[in-house]
Amino acid sequence: MQEENTKQNGGLDKLEEAYLERPESERSSSLSDPDIRCGYFTYSPDWLQYWNNPKSLLFFLCCLSMVQGFVVNGINNVNTSTIERRFELPSSRVGTISSAYDVSAAILGIVISYFGSGRNKPRLIACAAIVMSIGSFMMALPHFTTGPYQWGQNSAEKCKDPSIVPECTTNSDLQNYLYVFLLGQALHGVGGTTLYIVGVALLDDSVPASSSPMYVGVLYAFATLGPALGYIVGGQFLNIYVDYHVADSDGTGLSADDPRWVGAWWIGFICSFLLFLVFSLPLFGFGKELPTAKHVRATRVSQVHGGKDDKDLIHKDSNDRSLREFPKAMWGIISNPTFLLITLAGTGEGLATSGFATFMPKLIQNQFGITASWASMLGGLMAVPGAAGGQFIGGLVCKRWKLKIQGMLRLNIIVCIAAMILDTVVWIRCPEDSVAGVNIQYNISNNEMMPQLEHSCNSNCSCSTEFYEPMCTEDMVQYFSPCFAGCSNGFLNGESYTNCTCMHHRNSGIPKTMTATVGRCKSDCYLLYIFLPLLLFAIFFRFMQSPPALSATLRCIHDNQRTFALGIQWFIARLLGTVPGPIFFGAIIDSTCLVWQENECGDKKSCYIYDNASLSSYFFIILVSVKIFTASMFILAYKIYKPPSDKCITTVIKKPEESNGFDSICSPEPKSDSTTVV
Repeated sequence: MQEENTKQNGGLDKLEEAYLERPESERSSSLSDPDIRCGYFTYSPDWLQYWNNPKSLLFFLCCLSMVQGFVVNGINNVNTSTIERRFELPSSRVGTISSAYDVSAAILGIVISYFGSGRNKPRLIACAAIVMSIGSFMMALPHFTTGPYQWGQNSAEKCKDPSIVPECTTNSDLQNYLYVFLLGQALHGVGGTTLYIVGVALLDDSVPASSSPMYVGVLYAFATLGPALGYIVGGQFLNIYVDYHVADSDGTGLSADDPRWVGAWWIGFICSFLLFLVFSLPLFGFGKELPTAKHVRATRVSQVHGGKDDKDLIHKDSNDRSLREFPKAMWGIISNPTFLLITLAGTGEGLATSGFATFMPKLIQNQFGITASWASMLGGLMAVPGAAGGQFIGGLVCKRWKLKIQGMLRLNIIVCIAAMILDTVVWIRCPEDSVAGVNIQYNISNNEMMPQLEHSCNSNCSCSTEFYEPMCTEDMVQYFSPCFAGCSNGFLNGESYTNCTCMHHRNSGIPKTMTATVGRCKSDCYLLYIFLPLLLFAIFFRFMQSPPALSATLRCIHDNQRTFALGIQWFIARLLGTVPGPIFFGAIIDSTCLVWQENECGDKKSCYIYDNASLSSYFFIILVSVKIFTASMFILAYKIYKPPSDKCITTVIKKPEESNGFDSICSPEPKSDSTTVV
């Protein structure tokens, strides 16, 4: 009986898909409606109708989502440590930039989904692209309104006369540019929430239920391909000096591996500003819905939880909805337990993913002692096959085995367990640099309980941590700056120091004249090449659950409520997950800081050196705890979900050839448990 029902459903899917693949000329009756034809104003020629199909719509949505991911989750995350250094900000405050996207997306997303579900969805998405274009321009604006980058080129970090007290200057105005970044990300959030709420609902309205997970999986694969490209391309931009158009980096004496280096973080935002404008144009040409939408509505089988719907709301035209009905409509969706549990699972996942993605390049940079640009490149190379592949495979599995809601939830439970095991990858790291006065003693005196940068060997040097100028001795001991090493003279060839008061041979403890080379100590650690493939699989399983979870959300809600349901889901997931995620992770990272950048007044700015062991343990605890919560929510949703008691099997019957159409017959499904395919 189960095999017979599978064949019947398979036949339905093939008939639906065959309809969608038919040439446009055979669907002329649908294309005669001016609200459905592709065109601009009164210009809608027949050749434009070639693009009036789900695959073309998917292509343009993929392009737009890729650019959105490129700038919001790629370029923005790549620039995290660079913006910290350039605008003198701690990680917790930089984390608010990513959260600004989610705040605006959460607040406006629920409004857009409620009032925009029945309007011209393609045009609404095109307008969202224009808004995101303005947001990208705002993100690049601080570069053009600030002066050249000051990295301490006019301040000597050698031992100074303590009688000369440096003048205390108040904080610069650079930190105030944080609010410009917040505004830019907020505009990105307005456009992004419209793209993913209205865009996903538009795709789901235009294709059969069996094909929807695949289409959504492709869209989300491109959405995750965008951040990957952002990591790679943005990493290359960081190899270019920030003010290359004003001053050559060779003239500054800085190189990309210098901790004071700041790359051209702003170029990526200019690129996305132009690309958003380009990809908005095709979407302005689509009609209110695709020609396939009417047929899909007529042949779709309901999988609503318990088979219950709010008859007053689901049959009301979305254009006629009022604010008075808003609370009733919202309660009707939230009271669906399957929807609520899937949303809570997404909330936990959003907290971990948004925080980890924001600071992943920074984590790689600190744990393995590499440059910001190289860390971004490697993160992107892992994110390309991991995130995009996970999204695609998740959608493909649902389509290949024609999974219904219970099958999708079972799949996500398995995926969560696999991802939780792979989250142990954050324990892999290289040994920390031995920095005198930070994690090891200066070895002049062994009386100190804890290492301190200020020591008797440099007490007469009047040192500060405003500028980080590391130097490495022959025995691989690193000093924060020539000043903290007690170097007053002995500068050799512009590259090394000698005869500094704090440099003593560490093995024997006998004072010995040593030479220190400017720059960090080189490491022979190769654990990075073990970390990267495991990170790839961790990202793969973390993103594989997205298409099944989204498809289960769409299936357990009535068709007319889906856009609003996605808005509610985004509101909850962002307000409780992706908004606090980057701020929480940033605060955790700041708590592991060992040496802060401080000016003469003692004002803390950004962090120079972190406790890498604490970073690993904190990241592991957060990621595993979230995965346990997420898996628990999916298990509860699986147990609570109730399929409709009286299902309907829709059979598509071809009408006479001259009509170029289809009829559908709906008959009750047999109530035997063996007929349910999940």
